[in-house]
Amino acid sequence: MNSKYVLFSIVTALVIVGIYQIFAIGEYNYPEYNLKAGQVAEAEIIAPFDFPVMKPEKELEIEKEKVIQQIAKPYFISDEPMFETLSDFDAIFALLASNAANPNDLAQALKRSGHTFNPENLSAFATPSLRDKTYENLRNKLSSLYQKGIYESLSSDSVLISSEDELKTVPITNFFSVESAREELIKTSESVKGFTAELAEQLIKPNLLVSEDKLNEISMSRLGAVPQSEGVVLQNEIIVRKNARITNEEMRKLNSLQRAYRDRNVHKSPLQETILTLGLLMFIFMVVSLANHYFCVMDKEAKLLVSDFIPLNLGFVVLALITTLVNQVLGYSNLVIPFAMFGISAAILVSFEYGMLYSICSSMVVAPFINWESYTTIILLLSSMACLLLIRRQNAWHEYLMIWIYMVISSVLVIVSISIYKNDNLISIVRSLGVGLISATTSIAGIIMVVPYYERKWNRATKQTLLELLDFNHPLLKKLATEAVGTYHHSLIVGNLTERAAEAIGANPLLARVGSYYHDIGKVIHTDIYTENNSESSVLHDSMIPTESANMIRDHVSEGIILAKKYKIPQPVIDIIMQHHGDSVIRYFYEKEAKEKGTADKTAFQYPGPKPQSKEAALVMIADIVESTAKAKSIESEADIAKIIDDTINHLIKEKQFDESPITLKDLSVIKSLFIPVFGSIYRKRLDYPEPSSSE
Repeated sequence: MNSKYVLFSIVTALVIVGIYQIFAIGEYNYPEYNLKAGQVAEAEIIAPFDFPVMKPEKELEIEKEKVIQQIAKPYFISDEPMFETLSDFDAIFALLASNAANPNDLAQALKRSGHTFNPENLSAFATPSLRDKTYENLRNKLSSLYQKGIYESLSSDSVLISSEDELKTVPITNFFSVESAREELIKTSESVKGFTAELAEQLIKPNLLVSEDKLNEISMSRLGAVPQSEGVVLQNEIIVRKNARITNEEMRKLNSLQRAYRDRNVHKSPLQETILTLGLLMFIFMVVSLANHYFCVMDKEAKLLVSDFIPLNLGFVVLALITTLVNQVLGYSNLVIPFAMFGISAAILVSFEYGMLYSICSSMVVAPFINWESYTTIILLLSSMACLLLIRRQNAWHEYLMIWIYMVISSVLVIVSISIYKNDNLISIVRSLGVGLISATTSIAGIIMVVPYYERKWNRATKQTLLELLDFNHPLLKKLATEAVGTYHHSLIVGNLTERAAEAIGANPLLARVGSYYHDIGKVIHTDIYTENNSESSVLHDSMIPTESANMIRDHVSEGIILAKKYKIPQPVIDIIMQHHGDSVIRYFYEKEAKEKGTADKTAFQYPGPKPQSKEAALVMIADIVESTAKAKSIESEADIAKIIDDTINHLIKEKQFDESPITLKDLSVIKSLFIPVFGSIYRKRLDYPEPSSSE
């Protein structure tokens, strides 16, 4: 493999391992068992040291809730309600003294200050002596009530009082309730009972309040006393036995062991960390190198740019980042990773086989980030590969809705089958299916964004791209149809011939048809020099020397390539344009030159090549020559057609035009058998029907 591609693999491996070191290494400093209750253990697990068995979080929360509910709330007598009440009380009587003349004015003044009184209950305060006496009695009584303590909504026989860092249980009878305090205040001034009742309703407030600071202190103390563990596992005690079904109690012990590792702050030594990091780097490098190497050698003739390898390696990096985000940052189920997006995109853009390989390599890249958890890896990999098989079988590479349906079907089958084997409950299965649906949907969204972009960037001859090129509204086809009509019809016939033959010999029928449509696109530059477009083209060539005519005809290949690149035609179609004449000689002008001068330089009349490199290019070459020859001859029978095809194939074999193509003699025989009926239907003479009589 080219050293540049090795460098790509090294850089990609370094980036992925760097992501692991930054985000994931702390998560897996300790053993992670990733087991579940009901699962069959694959290995025996023994306690490495003594450790307590911790209670589950939910159970601990329930116990703490019960403890909090049983705590008696501590109360204290607050001075603030008394201060506010006495302040309001003084303000009321100050208004009574200033507006004693008119009860209605007095009531309005009190209302503006926030207190509501009946004017009739205020008329008695016109007498200063009664007002002063009432003031003294009520103020003393209010002070007495608040000093003793007023409570609200207490139903117990006693109350816990916090005073000077001490807690004492005091009978509830030592305090006034809000209702009893109001009644006690009303008894104080029978002469102004109505006023006192209204005053009590507005001023009496509870001042026996919960001491939040003390309550928090007691709560923390009681909660701290709640035991966090329930028993101890001793060193060398067997926690889980091999091939035994794991119980809830054993899961509790395993979780406690992992917590004990964290509490002990056991870390790997720097040497261990270095060795493990080096091992991971080598592993990731081998995985990425495998994907890069296969991409490099799967088409030996393809001229790959270094930039073509960037998206393949970037895919591994993005997958590592997404896995890190899902697992370490968000804490979601690993099944939500849009794993299928990468393998299916590779299959659409490169090949089915490469998509399969890329999926396998992706599963290996993901493995360290999910602590080598086999359950997730198996589900992601199997569902992706099953989806690829369905897509290939149905030939639905660009039918994104169908791909999504196939992904959902694959995920459901894999998840349900593995869940049944693991004896998962219904809720777990439904949850996994829901997560799988999210993964399938996000994968499709990613495919829709990635595939069209790289199809255009790489000029890939994907099914969707080829179908778009068959549209007769394509600028190049419209140009051919309007400026070189003869070449246009010739190309359509060649397309009909090659499509059926390609399917029969295992070539790409869609690529063969598209290549046929565009193989002579360069003839739109000098249309008049070609016989199919101009019946008087011989007159033009008679005015030129043979080498000049040959150069102009030969240029339709290079000019076609220029046009194809300008309109971003995929490279496989450009290859057919480039190869459909191979390095054959333009015989008519070569022989004309030799006849006129007695000798001729063969290379001056030779197409630049290369020879056909694919079955599709060889097919277009054969069909192009056979169709042109058949059009120039008088076809009387299928034997004439067969002879033209045989002569063409034999001549091309003699010129070694098929030496670099994977086409075989058997393929050539199949091509001949398919070409004959198609040519027969095109060039067979119709019956010469008699002229209708005048009477008819």
